[in-house]
Amino acid sequence: MSKKMLAGFVKLPFQFKLEEVPVPQVRDDWALVKVDACGICGTDMHYANHLATEWQGFGHEVAGVVVEVGRGITSVREGDRVVLESGSYCGTCEQCRNGRSDLCNRGNNFWRNPTMGFAEYILAPKECLVPYDGISPEAACLTEPLGVAVDLVRVADIALGDEVLALGLGPIGLMALPLMRMRGAAHIYAVNRSGGRRAEAAKALGADTVISTRETPLHKIAFRKGGVDRALVSASVQAITEALPVMNYGGIVSFIGIEYGAGATISFDVNDFHFKKLQLRASHAAPALYFPMALGLLRDGHVDSQQVISHVMPLDKLPEAMQMVRDSRDEVLKVVIKP
Repeated sequence: MSKKMLAGFVKLPFQFKLEEVPVPQVRDDWALVKVDACGICGTDMHYANHLATEWQGFGHEVAGVVVEVGRGITSVREGDRVVLESGSYCGTCEQCRNGRSDLCNRGNNFWRNPTMGFAEYILAPKECLVPYDGISPEAACLTEPLGVAVDLVRVADIALGDEVLALGLGPIGLMALPLMRMRGAAHIYAVNRSGGRRAEAAKALGADTVISTRETPLHKIAFRKGGVDRALVSASVQAITEALPVMNYGGIVSFIGIEYGAGATISFDVNDFHFKKLQLRASHAAPALYFPMALGLLRDGHVDSQQVISHVMPLDKLPEAMQMVRDSRDEVLKVVIKP
C-alpha cells in the first residue's frame, strides 16, 4: 500500500485544496477503509461557508472497502464492503439504557480525523462500520442521507390517507417521497423554489403534484383538502413559516435544516398554531441510524438511486463539484465523488 494518499480539505470562505498526505495508521478498534464513493452533503456546504475556520478534512457519506483492521474488530474483515455511520451511540448512557439511543451523541465517530471521506482512505471506528452488498458504491453512499430521510418521515408520523407536503427537493426531500408513499400517504405535493431536474426526479420518485413556488406561492396552491395533514420541510428555515399556514387541523410539520445568522430565527402566529392544534417537530438524525433499513430500501429498489445521483466526479474535481452544488441547484441533485 502507498504511504501517501490524496485528500481534500476545506476552509471558509468556500476554499478547497487537494494535498498528498500520509495514509492514516490503523489503531486498536479502528479500521482503514479505501474510499470507493463519498457524497457531497449540505453539511459540507455549511463547513465551506460558515464552520471551517482552519483547513480541515471533510466528507461523511462514505462507502468503501476495508483494507486493514485494528485489534478488537470482529464485525468486519479485510475485503468487506462497508458504509460508514457518520456517528454512533454509546450503548451505556442513561438514554441508551432507556431505549432512546436516538438521543445519544456520545458514541464514537470519525469527525475529528485530520482527513475524512473526500480522500483515498479513511480511518473509521468499529462502531461506524456497516457491511453491505448487492448495490454499487455510488448507491451505497446514499445510505447516510437516506437514513436522515427515514428519520424525517418517521418524525412526521404519516398515517394512512394523509395529504402530505414535501417542501424542499434536495436529495433528502427527494428520497423521502417514496417513503411517504410506503407509510400510506394518499396524495404527495412536492414543492420547491425551482423546477428542472429536481421536479423531474420528484415525479419519478412518487410525487403526485409537483409545484414551483417561483410560479405558485405555497398559500395559493389548491390543496385537495384545503391544506395538508403533514409537511416535511427540508428547505430553508423560513420555509417553516410558509408551511404552517397551509396545515390542516391537527397537522404535523417535521423539519431538518441548519441556518446561521439572522436567517436562523423565525416568527409565526402562535394563536393559529394553538387553535389548529399544530405540532412542529425537529428531525436531527444524529446519531446516524437506520443504516440496515436504508441499505435494504436501496437494494430492493424502493428508493431509486439513479433518480437521486445526478453527477459522479473524480476526487481531483472536488473544488469544481462543490462550486457546482452551490451554483447550479436547478440541475444538480446528489454529487458523488470517487477517489
